[in-house]
Amino acid sequence: MPELPEVEIIKRGLEQKVIGRTIADIEVRAKKLFQGEVSLVYGSKVVSLERKAKMIIINLDNNYSLLLHLKMTGQLIFDERPCDLKTRVAGGHPSKDLRACLPNQFTHVIFRFKGGGILFFNDMRKFGYIKLYKTVEIPDLKVIADLGPDPFDKALTPEYLMSKIVRRPKIKIKQLIMDQTVIAGVGNIYADESLFCARISPLRIAKDVKRTELVKWIDCVREVLNFSLTHGGSSENTYVNVECKKGEMQNFFKVYRQTGAPCPVCGSKIIRTVVGGRGTHYCNACQS
Repeated sequence: MPELPEVEIIKRGLEQKVIGRTIADIEVRAKKLFQGEVSLVYGSKVVSLERKAKMIIINLDNNYSLLLHLKMTGQLIFDERPCDLKTRVAGGHPSKDLRACLPNQFTHVIFRFKGGGILFFNDMRKFGYIKLYKTVEIPDLKVIADLGPDPFDKALTPEYLMSKIVRRPKIKIKQLIMDQTVIAGVGNIYADESLFCARISPLRIAKDVKRTELVKWIDCVREVLNFSLTHGGSSENTYVNVECKKGEMQNFFKVYRQTGAPCPVCGSKIIRTVVGGRGTHYCNACQS
């Protein structure tokens, strides 16, 4: 599924299109993908968008919010007018539906705005969702409350990570940083790339990682994520940005999915292994 940079890019693109617009109507075609009373949204204005980990929150002026998750194959597609492909803004799973006249068989929720503008929520596999809550309830939802700090949050400090390591000293460092209750939004790609940047082996037991190394990793994960944001995120099989274009971050991967390629630092072959059930890529010479 899209990781933090990809979801952030989609959020930023949609902000330019939907903030300030009033929702005139909602058509729910797949009931399991929209949870809540749709009538509560009619006539409400979009005031802001937020990203929490890999989720998007659309805040409305009637004190309700829409919590949205794209999961594996979700898409958000905005048209100024029906089938207006020239000015379309879309992001998510890169299927042909991103450039198709909508709605179609994979369109499950449609938001129509006063004065024009349509937002489509597509999902080929129906794993994604939109849920309506009172805005004040959002922070206390388990899916939100259980999240650790965002990688860009000041709360992510070496001391914070050390406090988590004390509770789970024998876990591998990659598993720790991918635990969404520890850090929100770091997925497989950026775990591998940030650990390489910090020269920390993903196989290291967490208790053996020094404070100075944690300082370096925090700097690295922010650097890698910012670099990805600058280059439109990463596109392999599951993502295009709001301009329906593939991101370019995959062209700059140092270790992720570079199995057998020479390390860009020392020339040793990049190794692939499995950590916590996830394919893991690293340089055995540079990362200790």
